[in-house]
Amino acid sequence: MERDYDIFERLPDASVRCLGRVHGTLHVRTVLEARGKQTANECFAVNIRTTEVIARVNQKESDRTQLIKKLTRNW
Repeated sequence: MERDYDIFERLPDASVRCLGRVHGTLHVRTVLEARGKQTANECFAVNIRTTEVIARVNQKESDRTQLIKKLTRNW
């Protein structure tokens, strides 16, 4: 069963803007790749029901490093 996903963009001031809703994981990839070419900001897709982030584009390396540190600190 295909699910709906909300597409978001994280702006430079750390606020988040909803760009729309996509049905199905195949469409998520297409939409995120297209949006990632239009902006340098991070864009991501969230499963509406579970709030799980399923895909990201343009994620900054520093953000990724901080997230890894945060996750490994709790182990």
